[in-house]
Amino acid sequence: MATGGASNGGQRAAMTLLEDIIVWEILTRLPVKPLLRCRAVCRSWRRLLTSDPKFLLAHHRRQPSLQLVSTGDAVESGLDALDHRAGERRPVARTDRAVTAEDLEVVAACDGLLIFCAYNGLHICNPSTRQRAPLPLLNGTRVSALFPHCPSGSYRVLCWVQRPTEAEDSRAVYYVHTVGSAEVRCVGEPPEPWPTGDIAQMMPMLEFFHPHVLVQGKVHWKPVKLPGRKHDNMLVFDTVAECFQHISTPVEADLWVLLDYENQVWSFKYRIELQMPIIFLVPDTEGDVLVTSGGRGVQSLCLQYVSASNSSVLTRYQWNIRLKLKRLRFKESLVRHAFFPTEEGGE
Repeated sequence: MATGGASNGGQRAAMTLLEDIIVWEILTRLPVKPLLRCRAVCRSWRRLLTSDPKFLLAHHRRQPSLQLVSTGDAVESGLDALDHRAGERRPVARTDRAVTAEDLEVVAACDGLLIFCAYNGLHICNPSTRQRAPLPLLNGTRVSALFPHCPSGSYRVLCWVQRPTEAEDSRAVYYVHTVGSAEVRCVGEPPEPWPTGDIAQMMPMLEFFHPHVLVQGKVHWKPVKLPGRKHDNMLVFDTVAECFQHISTPVEADLWVLLDYENQVWSFKYRIELQMPIIFLVPDTEGDVLVTSGGRGVQSLCLQYVSASNSSVLTRYQWNIRLKLKRLRFKESLVRHAFFPTEEGGE
């Protein structure tokens, strides 16, 4: 009898463990909005969904990385996360034109965090938890990147300012700010000719239309043709060593994949040919491409989804409002950060 009781107890424990695993697997796959509603199920779920760091991180990692799209009309300015595979637009933020005429302008995004310009300053926010904090030390600078600093577990901002010189010129000087700290550290200048002349003057426009890409702990900017060079070069910032370097790029401007990062080996993937002129093009993390192209009419734009498997146009969206396809991505996160006020996230 004792053996049978122990066996039944072991079976019950195994079933309980299996149920917990199934619940974990289901909950970590839910989008934030329905997940937050699950807090009302029971106290243990509420603790899990609001204060368990392992669960919150696992949930964030399983969320899709979605393309940010800014829209606007006479009534409001908005920022959406576009899931082009499901054909859904998830609202991220909105402003009422009656309150402010400013468009929502996001300058950096990373791990569910956004840095945006508003109210005459820079702010960092998490739309999923509705938390926001000002970045007063960065006012007057141009933000280049927001990135995690793995050795310290902090988040840092790479920014730059133009400093005048005695030669009546100016130089781009870069700084790093640890979010939540009271310091901004100078990390120097990129190698020549990036900090001066036409290249430096071009950087604000370059970063606006072509934000950075974070790969292997390094920030990469759009390739440009440097004076005296035959091919385009890419400026790279190492977020751990805090130093700059160059990377050579492919000769042709089609869609290429960097197969071997250390040896800088590029492989041609495919060429995209569309019936309408391309205005904007953004590859996603799966290799698919979102393309903004001219539609019918002055105010009409067409957003097209191009498959990575055969470069065919599988989905086309027609837009009759102001559309800006951002080169930034958003991944929902309920992970808590010490630099935000200690408030509970909204529904």
